[in-house]
Amino acid sequence: MVKPTVIAHRGFCSKYPENTILSYRKAIEAGAQALEGDIRLSKDNQLVMMHDLTLQRTTTGTGAVGEQDYFGGIDQLTTKDQAQPIARMNDVLDLLLEPTTPDDMWMIIDIKYDNPLAILDAVHDLLKEEKYAVHTEVLQQRVVLGIWHPDFLTKVRELFGDAYKVCFIGASLSGARRHFINKVDYISLAFAALNDDDGRAFIGEAHSHGQKVLSWTINYVEQMHACVLWGVDGIIGNDVKEMLEQVKAETLDSSALKHTRQRLYYFCIKKVMSVASYAYVGI
Repeated sequence: MVKPTVIAHRGFCSKYPENTILSYRKAIEAGAQALEGDIRLSKDNQLVMMHDLTLQRTTTGTGAVGEQDYFGGIDQLTTKDQAQPIARMNDVLDLLLEPTTPDDMWMIIDIKYDNPLAILDAVHDLLKEEKYAVHTEVLQQRVVLGIWHPDFLTKVRELFGDAYKVCFIGASLSGARRHFINKVDYISLAFAALNDDDGRAFIGEAHSHGQKVLSWTINYVEQMHACVLWGVDGIIGNDVKEMLEQVKAETLDSSALKHTRQRLYYFCIKKVMSVASYAYVGI
């Protein structure tokens, strides 16, 4: 049985501030096989490693990322927890190119649907900068562009062609089937979307097209075990060490997910996510 790739969600964020270089570095040190992190576009066109549209949840600042300059503004802030600098995508690329970073390390850059499409131009421009252009072949193996909406896929193909791998990220199984099957390299779906017969059939369908299926956010042991049993290719979660331990477990137990209450819970979550995906993302 092939074990899924362990992907560190916003780095090793169960122990270190999310989307910081410390969190990514600690994830690599702990044995993560891949990383995942989010980007936002600042007023001065810098790619800030940030999940939220606003600064206040995770940093000492307030207000929208897109309404503030990085230089002279966001770069003066720190995370609330452990006082780490607010990173840019530049810092992530530097980390991926460090000699001590494993050669097979890669990272999903999560580009949320509520970003402006212009964020992809900024990603393209950054990767074309001389500092990174000389490492294009390496970065093409280490950077995966994560998108939530078909318009972003169209824009990615216009800018990059097939040079970089692309990952659809979403919560709607029907949206994934309608817009992304056989069109991207990875399909990353919320765990609830896969936790029924149709979800598991979708894994086989994606595999038949040569696509890899990932699942998020995998923070419970029974979820980790289920993903192994279903043949999911990668799990994205907060606790790197726990994921590594559980995917290697000799005995896999996902029986808790079969209880009526759990089945009903995930059924409801799947329906809510599907409706929310249509309402907010448009697919």
